[in-house]
Amino acid sequence: MKRIAAINDISGFGKCSLTAAIPIISALGVQVCPLPTAVLSNQTCFESFYIKDLTDSMEEIAEKWDELGFKFDGIYSGFLSNERQTDFVMRLTDMYRDAVYILDPVMGDEGKPYKNFTDGLLKNMLNLTEKADVITPNITELCMLTGNSMKTDIISISKMAKSLMRGRLKTVVVTGIREYDNIQNIVFKSDSYKIFNSKKIGDGFSGTGDIMSSIIAGFAVKGLDIYRAVDIASKFISHCISETMKHDFNPQHGIDFENMLGELIKIDG
Repeated sequence: MKRIAAINDISGFGKCSLTAAIPIISALGVQVCPLPTAVLSNQTCFESFYIKDLTDSMEEIAEKWDELGFKFDGIYSGFLSNERQTDFVMRLTDMYRDAVYILDPVMGDEGKPYKNFTDGLLKNMLNLTEKADVITPNITELCMLTGNSMKTDIISISKMAKSLMRGRLKTVVVTGIREYDNIQNIVFKSDSYKIFNSKKIGDGFSGTGDIMSSIIAGFAVKGLDIYRAVDIASKFISHCISETMKHDFNPQHGIDFENMLGELIKIDG
């Protein structure tokens, strides 16, 4: 069985980060080894939340992994709360050079940075992109990484995505672009791109980006073609949203993906 180190926060309430990554990547037949960056009472879209930073513990966990000789086929990082954590992930990628690295550069959304954002975090995140094989920014994060104002036309997005392709980075997946009645996820490679459209349902749900990145990470470790991975992820999320909207729901609570995990388990990839 393939094994992936998942570096992300864990929220007690709200289906995102590790509470999404662990079941989803597991459903794809990959062992998830969580390395929490922080523990939150609930995800940050609520009016208030408690957060416990785990930067020091991350170092100790990694040291024990190394001492015991654990190996990983992949590394998947999401929410990193400070510059020390980005430095840590940089060192971890050097420790496990043969592991495929999927980076979700969590820094902002809806045209705004998150509360923990700093210029130093941005600089370090940009350095991390050169260590990654695949990155999965939303359009806000893509603009932040490239120093551009918000642009959503395909020519501008393509130029921004390709400008990041340095070092190991060969694939940029820009997620959750709102285009009229569609949600677009676009895969960029150095010489091509492909757009995956899903019908826009509702006004937006928390955690869908984490689900997208988790599916991409799971399949990347297994060597599945990135185009197929994003196609599967787009359709899966759309189906989950449709099912969620059949019941009373709060978008901040995330989507009801649990009953849909069987769809991922059945995929031969």
